[in-house]
Amino acid sequence: MLKNSMKTIKFSLSKIRIFLLILIFQLMYYKLLLSHHKIYSPIVEEGRQSFEWRGHFDVDDRVEKNKAHHHVLETEYSWTSFWQSELEFHLSDKENTPMDWEKTEFQNQLQIFDYKNWASALYFSYNVVSKSDTADEIEYKYLNQFYNESFGFISNFIFEKEVGKTAEGSTTFSLSNYLYVKDIFFDLSFGVLGFSEFGEISDTNTFGNQEHQYGFQFEYEFELSDSEIELALGYLHGLTDASSNHALLWNFEFEFN
Repeated sequence: MLKNSMKTIKFSLSKIRIFLLILIFQLMYYKLLLSHHKIYSPIVEEGRQSFEWRGHFDVDDRVEKNKAHHHVLETEYSWTSFWQSELEFHLSDKENTPMDWEKTEFQNQLQIFDYKNWASALYFSYNVVSKSDTADEIEYKYLNQFYNESFGFISNFIFEKEVGKTAEGSTTFSLSNYLYVKDIFFDLSFGVLGFSEFGEISDTNTFGNQEHQYGFQFEYEFELSDSEIELALGYLHGLTDASSNHALLWNFEFEFN
């Protein structure tokens, strides 16, 4: 009886994995679901290599925001137990424009410490913007994470500034948070997350002109041969007029050593 039950559970998990893989690859070929929405963990694992595709799709009652979507193709490698590098290619599709190569980001992350239940890191990125008349960007973050075997809370404090001859404005500040519960059902995890953009530090936007989106996300990971696949699907709700009313998020990550 027990053996039959275990076989049934394993078969069900296999079907779930196949379904999720089919769903991801369908999304990859569906134009509307082609994000820069990412909350970075400060923890660096030496030798870790991965390829990632993530994105978001906006649903809004305004034509200029509705059906806008953004895609990120990313590869990363951890050189040591505290230093990690990433390369990102950003693609976007906005109102009356085709799919554009928006920018390329060269990122480095340095872990400061990793205690038993607390880790932090510094992150720096130089972003080369594709449009010739648009300034490049520098982006730097403080990454913080509290965690144990079952729960975790990650915060990213984000500062960004344009650089070069065509640079405009001063440094902007954003904040992202992710509170998660691991393995609520087999390898499925659940979390609530949010993204807030406050505008320039020297001239913070009024609340209605700030962008605030909060929602939830499901994550599922499993091993495939000697590799690990992580899938995530989420939803964000806009809290201000400057934010999109709704956003669908996805992330597909293939990790190998």
